[in-house]
Amino acid sequence: MRMLRFILPQGDTARAEIEQQVQLLLRVEPTRLLTTSVAFLLTAVFLPIWLALGAMGLDLLLESLGLRLMRNLDPARHRLRYLAALGTVILSEVSFALPCLLIWQQEGDFAKATAVGLLSMTLFQLSTVRAIHLPFGMAGAIGAGLVAAIGNGYYWWHQQSLLGFAISSMGLLAALAYAFGAMFSNHALHVELMQRGVKADAANRAKGRFLAQMSHELRTPLNAIVGMGEAELAQSPDPAARARMGTLVGSAMDLAAILDDILQMAAVEEQQLPIRPVVAQPRAVIEATVALFQPVFDRAGLWLRLDFVDLRQAGGAAALQVPEHAEFDPQRLRQCLSNLLSNAQKFTQTGGASVRVSYRPQSLRAPGKPAFGVLQIDVLDTGRGISAIERATLFRPFQRGDSTHAGSGLGLAISRGIAQQMQGDLECLPSPTGALFRLTLPIRPAEITQSTPAVAMDLTGRHILVVDDIATNRLVAATYLRGMQARVEEAASGAAALSKIAAARPDLVLLDLHMPGLSGAETLAAIRALPGPHLTVVAMTADTSVAERAQYLAAGLDGCVTKPLTLQALQLGLAPHLAKAVRR
Repeated sequence: MRMLRFILPQGDTARAEIEQQVQLLLRVEPTRLLTTSVAFLLTAVFLPIWLALGAMGLDLLLESLGLRLMRNLDPARHRLRYLAALGTVILSEVSFALPCLLIWQQEGDFAKATAVGLLSMTLFQLSTVRAIHLPFGMAGAIGAGLVAAIGNGYYWWHQQSLLGFAISSMGLLAALAYAFGAMFSNHALHVELMQRGVKADAANRAKGRFLAQMSHELRTPLNAIVGMGEAELAQSPDPAARARMGTLVGSAMDLAAILDDILQMAAVEEQQLPIRPVVAQPRAVIEATVALFQPVFDRAGLWLRLDFVDLRQAGGAAALQVPEHAEFDPQRLRQCLSNLLSNAQKFTQTGGASVRVSYRPQSLRAPGKPAFGVLQIDVLDTGRGISAIERATLFRPFQRGDSTHAGSGLGLAISRGIAQQMQGDLECLPSPTGALFRLTLPIRPAEITQSTPAVAMDLTGRHILVVDDIATNRLVAATYLRGMQARVEEAASGAAALSKIAAARPDLVLLDLHMPGLSGAETLAAIRALPGPHLTVVAMTADTSVAERAQYLAAGLDGCVTKPLTLQALQLGLAPHLAKAVRR
């Protein structure tokens, strides 16, 4: 048993090697079966057909048995199965090398060349495909080498030629030495690649945890910015102040959306930014984005112009205008255009930039499909321009146009990826002056026949308990709820929440899930253990993934609202549980 422990590989590395070995063998199995069958049929030129077919059948049977033994194989736990797998490898190579041995004994034309070629083929296969888990490759090479050595010795013993035996044995040893050398080199390469993969996976998991924690921490100040901004926006009578506050709230919401994207990218499942098409006003979105950058250009002493170009149609038809309403993702459009405007300002010393917007319908449309058009946005600046060499690598990640300017070099790569995911594109076109970028996005014109009247939650007389350890978060939620005429109580911990519930049972509890002391999950369990009718509990959480929300609902929550809170999101989250609403 001690000898077995010495021979058998231990640890997770051996198990991972065998699993990767199985996956590689399965990937190359069609090619391997074809070449093996052709090799055995070739031996039928020199050997009886029944012998060639018998050896082929035995080899394929042993190969299949070996693959079954290697599936989910842990050498430390399945010792006998591991030894059986090694045995099948040895016997499989012996069954392949035996016809080579028999052909080597013949004096016919090309017999020895065929034997050497077939033996070289199996050594090559062992040193490459079988090199991931080294003991399998070594066992097969030893089996084939022993058969070859025995066959070579038997032949030259009958020939009574010691010189021939010595020369051919040296050639065989050289071939085996080369095969073992290649095997060890390939094995080392596989091990290095596996270790890099393990480190990369660990780094990705650590990055995901860091991004998730960072996103959670950033949502607390964002919650305050959005909540207090919307409260002031609703109360301020000054149009200019309302416009500034609207820009502040909109920018904070854009940042919240980016945080959502970071989390979804870190999940590694899709590695793509989500596209959320809604019916919006493309002209208004573009105007608002350009207006956001107007002060930046003004401070830099640059001009910024926006032109909506109506394309003339042939035959005197009416000019094509950008649709008033269309279905597209306004957040992604703002993100792409903002990046182009930021770059235009950054790389322009004198002059300015112009934004030219046009729209053209899709020329070819499949029957029954909705009519799509292409929104084209050209951003042209008066900077130093971009050479043809620079344009070739411009959209690669971490490519920075000028080391004197700050930036990660990711903006253009991300923007092009977004555009292409929306079935559009982002290009850098040749221009006699400055840099010219063209953003094209497909949009579907939409008709807005009647505006839906706003729905205001009527929470008069409703008692709601807000539980969060951060005072800012409680203030934001309480401000929204009091604006809907609710009676609000606040609790800074789970223990305080349980005391308030025992004193006066509320109609609904808004519960933060990440609290020190008694956590949100523990507070929920304690609430569910209380006697009396079911108490509605809705979570306030910064966790936005579908899996996490499903997990929370399965734990006994009645609903979830995501931070940063907005009035609309809070109304939508509470409406199914506090259904008393009126139209205004």
